[in-house]
Amino acid sequence: MLWIMRRRAETNASFIHRAYCRALWRERGFLARLHLLVWYLAWPPVFAFTSIWLTVLNGRAIQRRTGKSVARQMMEQLIVAWRFGCLPPSYYMFELFDDRLLARAGDYLHRFEIKGGIYRLMKPEVIPNLGKKNQFAERCKANNLPVPEVHLIHRIGNPITASQLPSGDLFIKPLRGEGGTGAEAWLREADGGYRSLVDGEYLSQADLVERIRTSDQDIIIQTRLLNHEAIRDLSNGALMTVRLITLLDEKGTYEATHAGLRMAIGANRLVDNSHAGGIIAAVDMKSGRLGQATDIGLRPDIGWCTHHPDTGAVIEGRILPLWPETIALACRAHATFAPRVIVGWDIAITPNGPLLIEGNGAPGIDLLQRAPREPIGNSRLGEIMAFHLHNNPAVQALIGDDPA
Repeated sequence: MLWIMRRRAETNASFIHRAYCRALWRERGFLARLHLLVWYLAWPPVFAFTSIWLTVLNGRAIQRRTGKSVARQMMEQLIVAWRFGCLPPSYYMFELFDDRLLARAGDYLHRFEIKGGIYRLMKPEVIPNLGKKNQFAERCKANNLPVPEVHLIHRIGNPITASQLPSGDLFIKPLRGEGGTGAEAWLREADGGYRSLVDGEYLSQADLVERIRTSDQDIIIQTRLLNHEAIRDLSNGALMTVRLITLLDEKGTYEATHAGLRMAIGANRLVDNSHAGGIIAAVDMKSGRLGQATDIGLRPDIGWCTHHPDTGAVIEGRILPLWPETIALACRAHATFAPRVIVGWDIAITPNGPLLIEGNGAPGIDLLQRAPREPIGNSRLGEIMAFHLHNNPAVQALIGDDPA
């Protein structure tokens, strides 16, 4: 992609691509540049292996769907990689085998350039921490932002008694875990014991207390949350969240640009994120209306769902309840964590209103481009990103100015 540095940026998307490439090269010293050039020499065999692997997984299914031969799919992967830096996973994730989307391949932003540089270039020098769950919740509560109640943070080796547990169903997760790793949900039985939501394992209250006491990591204990009644049939048991992106705009206010409703499917009944095999439906920002749901798109197994694969409930066309309140909460929360430029919020819409589950200072955008079948580079999000890159003197000294 280094040749993209030489191109004139005619759109916001092309400016963002070029800013990443120039920063990637100009921030490095001699040895680091040499290492980068070695990596580029290794790129052809890496590309070939990845292309062959993904085409084996998807090629025949896409040929039946579009009529494009496997050979043509591989050729198109090579073309978009050479012209726009799109790697083979992007070809299938963003459905670039569709000629309408292929024509806009340069408008997609990619994880490696956004997380690998653009977010850092936009980041103010001093920013509040978003990552630690307990600190995030404490800051939100101090600013009257609704978050799930944390009943107990149990530290390794500390004693615990049954009286410290909430009275209802429990949701237990590691204090420092990511992506739902290590999470558990326990349903309270009539006899006071607990049954696992996932595999039906039964533990007496004393056994569960002992399990918590002997845990080898710090854990958070909460009452298990349920979604709003209007959308609860879209859940297989896991709490659904809206991933909602907000940005600091040109006027110094906070603007929501993209959103998707995340749902768990299959054996996963604990967390809704894509790393655990979940699906996502694009949300219309004005109306809160859902589109079809999809997975990350690197295999043809799931495709596009008008109904939830487990519950059979209709997804496409549903209107999320409390949608204006959800957007307002995200924008208000962003102001609390100023001066961050971008935040990806996970918000649960519950019977008691929207709740902030967590905030991500470097949110992924792949699924927010796949789900609506719409690239993000020249959207409102891309426009605001380009604004911040243009108007940061330190960044302009590094990458130069070539207005879109």
